[in-house]
Amino acid sequence: MIPWDASSTEILLNPRLPTDEAARVRSLMDGIPRLPAHVWLTTSGSTGRLKPVALSKRALLVSAAAVNRHLNSDARDVWLNVLPTFHVGGLGIHARAHLSGAPVVTLDTWDVSAFGLRLSANRVTLTALVPAQVFDLVQERRRPPATLRAVVVGGGPLDAAVYRDARRLNWPLLPSYGATECCSQIATADLPSLDRDAFPALSLLSHAAARSDAHGRLSIRSDALFTGYATEAGLDDPKQDSWWRTDDRGTVDGRTLTVHGRADDTVKVGGELVALPALEDRLTRVCRETDPPVDAALVALPDERLGSALHLAVATTDPTVADRLLRAFNAGILPFERARSAQCMAAIPRTPLGKVARAELARRLDA
Repeated sequence: MIPWDASSTEILLNPRLPTDEAARVRSLMDGIPRLPAHVWLTTSGSTGRLKPVALSKRALLVSAAAVNRHLNSDARDVWLNVLPTFHVGGLGIHARAHLSGAPVVTLDTWDVSAFGLRLSANRVTLTALVPAQVFDLVQERRRPPATLRAVVVGGGPLDAAVYRDARRLNWPLLPSYGATECCSQIATADLPSLDRDAFPALSLLSHAAARSDAHGRLSIRSDALFTGYATEAGLDDPKQDSWWRTDDRGTVDGRTLTVHGRADDTVKVGGELVALPALEDRLTRVCRETDPPVDAALVALPDERLGSALHLAVATTDPTVADRLLRAFNAGILPFERARSAQCMAAIPRTPLGKVARAELARRLDA
């Protein structure tokens, strides 16, 4: 898929990106002097706009080698890839297979039944999923074939209850923490954790070092770190003394990493990072354009399947107004950015300074 040993540079974009957003991203990359032997992917930041990320092929293979060591993976394995290759989760599988000689079987569209059939028919030993896919397997009470020895789960935190239910069904889950900027996995549960009942700790992979500052903000050092971001001002490399400061909070105890959540106004929806400030700005514009204008707020609530899901609270007693606002807000944005529902309420709870009282709003919507 990728000519790993060539000096060519590859660009992997989501084919479902809106035309104007894809053009903006390509324009940013075109403004950067050619980086030989690199792969361009995108990630979301606190602005909500996609950021092109330059990953060297060497960095991707450093990550791949560390994952292969962590999983004791070699040419006897068979990978099943159900993740898109324009994300590091899917791309990383191909890098690991390139180094180990293991074959890769692909499933382009997520379907629980097709996934189970592909696992069995190809005697798959390794795969990677996002938490929402694990949730689907548990909901349908699916069991893995005996050949499957490990499932790396990334793209967002895995709920402990879903983990326990999946383990009772014999799914060999290894929760992980990673980032596009570090070419996939940074810390992953180890194989011996499959012999224990407790939710596993995350062990830093051999390529990575981690530390947290006084505010609990995590930083990572690794030979698998990205080269930089493409910006209007050129290539931006935010690393300092080889350390990259993440947007996550956590603690480090020896080689054990514990992640406590995001440090900024972002949430993970089905494994995708969603920036709330950008969507709130969009909601403000949509509210002003509604005839007559209406007050509304965006809130992220826990979701059993997706981890978090977005909802609208609308200050109206007319459900048709709320429904019209929901359709206008969801039009033209990516599926994981869309609000799942619009709830009517008498008024949006706000602080004395006019900011949305999010805890109170979430309580009301949950009730």
